[in-house]
Amino acid sequence: MANGKKYRYMLYLDNPQFLPEDADFILKKSREITHSIKITIRDCRIASGFIELDISLEKKDSIDKVSNLLNGISSTKEIIEVKERHLTKIESLNKAIILFNDEKYWWSHEALEMVWKEANGEEKLLLNGLILICAAYVHYQKNENNICFSILERSMAKFTNVKESTYHSINIHKIKNIITQILDNKKIIKFSI
Repeated sequence: MANGKKYRYMLYLDNPQFLPEDADFILKKSREITHSIKITIRDCRIASGFIELDISLEKKDSIDKVSNLLNGISSTKEIIEVKERHLTKIESLNKAIILFNDEKYWWSHEALEMVWKEANGEEKLLLNGLILICAAYVHYQKNENNICFSILERSMAKFTNVKESTYHSINIHKIKNIITQILDNKKIIKFSI
């Protein structure tokens, strides 16, 4: 393309059997299968119900071809173009909660970041802690557990001076207890916010 524009997508495949430990294998396999297309596959993240591939294409119409090729791994569940979205604070927070609970941690991070950019003081710290939890779980989905633990520790540091026990229906006290349990036991568990 003359202007060098790339089209970025999150492509979701059904996940009948794969675990985060399979993320590297799926990433390599995806790159092999799509080598004939001008594509960048940045990441592969494995959730309970889907495989999330973070891709960029030079041609927008190549997404259907990519989807068809990746059916060799699993059937396509959803394709979402990554582009700037303009939501209100409440819309962003509500969306972030839904996305987190659906294990779409990357998207939840993006929704929270929209609010974080406009926040100040304690709210900014609290949002940064939540964003870090999302980032940690992105790494968990890539089987990068040591990075996940490290980021969860950083998230807890953000909550140290936060007095709020609830933030827009998010139970901060519950989240702090769960993260403490994860860090104490060195066992990552999925949870809802």
